[in-house]
Amino acid sequence: MHWSRIAVLAASCVLLTACTAAPQPSTPAPSATTPTPTFSCTPEAGGTAYECSQFDYDQMIAKDKLYAEAEAVYRRFAAEDERILRAGGTTEATPILRETTTGPFLAETLERYRWMHARDRHLSGGTFKLMSLKRAPDRSKKGSIVAMRSCVDLRSVQIVEGDKAVGGGVVGTDLLYFIRDGEQLKILGADGTEGPCQ
Repeated sequence: MHWSRIAVLAASCVLLTACTAAPQPSTPAPSATTPTPTFSCTPEAGGTAYECSQFDYDQMIAKDKLYAEAEAVYRRFAAEDERILRAGGTTEATPILRETTTGPFLAETLERYRWMHARDRHLSGGTFKLMSLKRAPDRSKKGSIVAMRSCVDLRSVQIVEGDKAVGGGVVGTDLLYFIRDGEQLKILGADGTEGPCQ
């Protein structure tokens, strides 16, 4: 039996169709994704770092800068405080006192200096030893924006009245509150206690 040429072609086409895999829908290649940046934050009081958002990271950096500024203000005040106490007090606020303190803290500090000046008292010998200066998160007073806790050891220092030693220094802790006064950060207030560093 002879197959006509058309029949053979038709049969061939059927066979080809049967043997050829049906085209599959193409799967799009996975698109390249930009990795989400990760940030590492440290708790305000110190401790173990943790993953955080960019917002939290930016907040942490701003707070770190504020604490660094507060520390610089405190150290500048502390140096002037020691100078005045060793000189026997003063009756007027010095430029550095006005640049580093304000409000109740400035008034109380100046009152202490005047009291010493009136009694011819001064501190002598030894060292003003800063034992610690730490952040004090979540502490605020009268609108302060940051707080730090300092501990100073004055046990090697003598209190002198005229030319006679009348006492010795102690270890004291101050919780210091800072506020923005115009462009400058200043100490607004302090809560002080005597005894071991806290």
